[in-house]
Amino acid sequence: MNSNGYARIVLGVFTCLFACLAHAEPVLVLGSFVNESNAAKHLQRIEARLNEQGVSSQISLKGTPYYRVILPIKGRPIEPLKQRARAAGFEGVWTWETDLATPKMPKTELATRAPFIEAAPQAPREASSARRSLAPVAEPSAPDRSPRAQTNISGYLKTYGVIQDSVANDFFETDSIYQAQTSGRLMVESFTDWMVFQFHYELSSLSVSRSIGGDLQAFNIVGDSYRVGDLKTSLTSDAASKTQVYQNLDRLNFQVQLNAGDLTVGRQAIAFGAARFINPIDVFLPFDVRTFNTEYRTGVDAIRFQRPWGELGEVDFGLVLGKDADQSTSAAFVQIRNNMGGRDFNFSLIEYAQQTLIGGGVQSELGDLGFWLEVAYVDGDYDYARVSTGVDYAFQENIFGMIEYHYNGAGSQNPDDYLSLYQTTPYQRGGVFLLGENYLIPSISVQVSPLLSVALMGILNLNDQSAYTSIAAEYNVAENFYMDFGLYLFSGKDLGISPDQTLMLGSEYGANPNLFYSSLRWYF
Repeated sequence: MNSNGYARIVLGVFTCLFACLAHAEPVLVLGSFVNESNAAKHLQRIEARLNEQGVSSQISLKGTPYYRVILPIKGRPIEPLKQRARAAGFEGVWTWETDLATPKMPKTELATRAPFIEAAPQAPREASSARRSLAPVAEPSAPDRSPRAQTNISGYLKTYGVIQDSVANDFFETDSIYQAQTSGRLMVESFTDWMVFQFHYELSSLSVSRSIGGDLQAFNIVGDSYRVGDLKTSLTSDAASKTQVYQNLDRLNFQVQLNAGDLTVGRQAIAFGAARFINPIDVFLPFDVRTFNTEYRTGVDAIRFQRPWGELGEVDFGLVLGKDADQSTSAAFVQIRNNMGGRDFNFSLIEYAQQTLIGGGVQSELGDLGFWLEVAYVDGDYDYARVSTGVDYAFQENIFGMIEYHYNGAGSQNPDDYLSLYQTTPYQRGGVFLLGENYLIPSISVQVSPLLSVALMGILNLNDQSAYTSIAAEYNVAENFYMDFGLYLFSGKDLGISPDQTLMLGSEYGANPNLFYSSLRWYF
């Protein structure tokens, strides 16, 4: 990273004006409080444990003000978000369809970072998603200002079983392939009146019935991108073994809470953008859309400072360190978010791998539709633009639909170029994983019952006419115990031979075999 790149980052801090946080209906309620400062503390718990930005909404009951702490869903499936919240220690989580105006963050949360050590009362969880009135909540006790820490230990066990369809084309044939992944994640988080410590470690085994041709990206095996150094990823001595064991030290960071803002140092999750499916601004290890386990975003090594700006804004800047903290593998960023006229705006400036990304976006409402637009332009060794725009709509209380168009200037309209793209900077360091240029992504989710949800999502490559379709169902078996079932269906032209007699992809998705998966998830 050259000095001009850093100069652009500094300049961006003073020239950016807008950023956003989306507020979609319905929302999740994570707590209700009589005291505004206690609501502010709970907002900080949400950010530290979930890496999500909650808001506080003031309501009145018989003339008494109450503060309801909520988490915007932003068009995402509700149940997985509930699961994350419960796994992080937020037990009384329930869905609220609010008629309130855009909630405001309390000034106390933004001006001073309150301690985490006080337990917060929770509103009772209800099965119905209907509008609710807040029952009276007892006044919490005064915060404990002693330096002792509160430590939370949680985690999960997950197992995925996959049956991958047989393959038959002009080049090779394979029988069905069976895969299984079992993962355990341990999470330790400690809080004091000025500091947060976070530690996440994941151990997983991956077994296959035979060697797999091509990487389906269904299982997220962490590499060393944007990490100074790391534990040895594979713990298996025999690389040819059909069973491999992997480890991932995914979080190891300290957050110091100052009056001016929050300073976080260490391995942490960093995500940019607000598009629903493909985020053009997001360069730091986004998930491939075909990955199963996306509950926790992959951590990167960073030094980050987040400073509140007004009631709904934030200035966020820092350094993301790559291998050996070398400038060529590291990045710098500034992100500014704010709300103006009921619209959420964002602006980002990122310097990475000799590339400079300038991006921004807006989220608003168009009548009964939610609307978003996110744009990024990358200048450097590779010049390209990326755009995502879309709308969402609640057809009924339990039926939610979205559609997004994505333009990927880093990709190609010609399938002959697909394989070579993987070696370019946008795909190696810029968070790009789609190979074509133009995409249409529709989705619909249905909450069939309080325990069962079903979702359908598709990605259509408009250039080569190939498609990826995901059908998923989730069932809440018992407290903290879930089952999932799903299908990945692929269509398009299969493998082919180029004029120079080399193997090439006929389309982006045509060579992928269909698969069925199921999973069991238990949280503690």
